[in-house]
Amino acid sequence: MEKVQEGSRGVITTDLILLDSELDNQDEVIQHIVETAEFVGYVEDADVLYEAVKKREAEVPTAIGYDIAIPHGKNETVLHPFIAFIRVKEAFQWTKENEEMVRLIFLIGVPQNSEGTMHLKFISQLSKRLLDDEFREKLLNENDKNKIYEQLSSIDV
Repeated sequence: MEKVQEGSRGVITTDLILLDSELDNQDEVIQHIVETAEFVGYVEDADVLYEAVKKREAEVPTAIGYDIAIPHGKNETVLHPFIAFIRVKEAFQWTKENEEMVRLIFLIGVPQNSEGTMHLKFISQLSKRLLDDEFREKLLNENDKNKIYEQLSSIDV
């Protein structure tokens, strides 16, 4: 994994597409994503973003059905907005209180001073696309990061 070049930062990058992870709980998944985002230069402090995402999850869990969760955090440690995607090998229960199972997790990080609503637009557009069985099937079964990148990049934000 290489650091992303400063001028070429997209909101979605293959560096933040993680396939067939063995992780099996919300805490580990969120921790892994934010640490990867820090490593590739999207986040200044993974621990601070982790706490922000967990705080948001405690307010309203982000499992939305269809084996999907969309956790998100907005704070000062996010250097550039990003959307990370992780697919786990085995579905797991997203929260103890909610029996919703997940396999596909999209974590959205947004800078605190961002005036845009990119994360809300993405959640809305992704939710619409996820109603499409074929779209979901590709996310569940595609093994080429570049093809998943193309699929996710087709979502308007």
